[in-house]
Amino acid sequence: MVMEVKDIDKYCPRGIHPNASNFLTAPFDGLCLQEFFSQLQGSLRRFSSWEEVLYTTVYIIISVTAVIGNGLVILAVIRKKAMRTNRNVLILNLALSNLILAITNIPFLWLPSIDFEFPYSRFFCKFANVLPGSNIYCSTLTISVMAIDRYYSVKKLKIASNRKQCLHAILVSVAIWIVSFILSLPLLLYYETSMLYVMREIRVMEQTGQEITRSFGWRQCRLVSAGRLPDITQSIQLLMSILQVVFLYIVPLFVLSIFNVKLTRFLKTNANKMSKTRAPPKSSDSQQNSLKNNNNNNFTLRSPTVSTNRNSIVERNTTNKRTSRTTSLLIAMAGSYAALWFPFTLITFLIDFELVNNQEYVNLVERIDQTCKMVSMLSICVNPILYGYLNTNFRHEFTDIYYRYLRCETKNQPAGRFQHDVSSIAHHRQDSVYNDDATLLTTGRQSIAKENSSSPKGFRASIRVCSSQSKMLGDRIVLDDDIEKDSFV
Repeated sequence: MVMEVKDIDKYCPRGIHPNASNFLTAPFDGLCLQEFFSQLQGSLRRFSSWEEVLYTTVYIIISVTAVIGNGLVILAVIRKKAMRTNRNVLILNLALSNLILAITNIPFLWLPSIDFEFPYSRFFCKFANVLPGSNIYCSTLTISVMAIDRYYSVKKLKIASNRKQCLHAILVSVAIWIVSFILSLPLLLYYETSMLYVMREIRVMEQTGQEITRSFGWRQCRLVSAGRLPDITQSIQLLMSILQVVFLYIVPLFVLSIFNVKLTRFLKTNANKMSKTRAPPKSSDSQQNSLKNNNNNNFTLRSPTVSTNRNSIVERNTTNKRTSRTTSLLIAMAGSYAALWFPFTLITFLIDFELVNNQEYVNLVERIDQTCKMVSMLSICVNPILYGYLNTNFRHEFTDIYYRYLRCETKNQPAGRFQHDVSSIAHHRQDSVYNDDATLLTTGRQSIAKENSSSPKGFRASIRVCSSQSKMLGDRIVLDDDIEKDSFV
């Protein structure tokens, strides 16, 4: 890269004849060399002015959106003790890693890549690579652990998280951060600042008439092998590329696909079991004959059966819709990850293994690489939606945060008088698919079918202060549908 003296003479003549005896020791014009170096630096600028504005604007939009989304998820978990479940701890860990990445992606990832010059210190060079790298690993590993935890929680029909389970989730989160740091450790060890010289130790004449020796070049943050074997830099680069492909794409996508498919199958089987267990018993032939013979009692005997059958069909349809929604959400989780991270993984692999090293397409490859990075950064905006907003409990918390902190008022709850009872039910049922003993839906519907019977145990305290029993049951059934709908997502 260092230019020879004869090449420099073409751009900045020394002002004396080449055959002069002191030609080789004559200094160059310092002002001319500075202008030439500035022009060279401008020609090597990676992006044009409008491209810098475009990319910067997109990065700002992504960062602001991600800070708001992940900040709301973190606030929703830490502000209420009931939200601190083992699964929400993992969601909190994912939101924390995405929040740090949203804050640091512009100063650490985008701004240093605009210029050919890296104007920061050696510490910043290492820190700017390790922090985003460890956060990306942490985010992808957390998503994988959440998929595994979600499947086994639903399969074992766990009840609400206790303190011990939350402690396990915290320990798992800490372990994820440790593993993420270990995976990004090569970035800390081998990234250094080094000079890429264009003109080295050139004698120049300053405007003041002083003759000095100067070097012209750019400081860069890159993998270096100073004091090591000559080929260690390439080996480290290939190692990090393989680690990225494996732990940023193959492993998370494999885990998401396998466990989401297993969970989908389990939910379909579970839905069939629920339909069978909730279906009314079939009448025997003798009962059917007695119904035909007793016309006076026909209506009284048939009405409960018809009502029960209708309720069973409604429950079966509701269960199928809930399972379909959950299946679509699980597919969206795996599909969004595959779509957002595939371009970045592919272009990084091709660049690191020098499969696209044609000098004629350097500018095109540079823009494709930056675009793929932006696409992958969209995941920090999508994750709060998939793992937060689509969960009913989080959505209620987001609404409450909006009314409390932005509008400085309390949200009006249609069933506000039963909020404590509903919260307790949600707290004890949020990690289960259904209750084998007696579901809230079944209990409520049985109470409607039995006109003169006493109120169900779970509803006695609420019915005493409710003006309309059917209205109260309707509100509670809707709430229970929401709880069951996203109890495992």
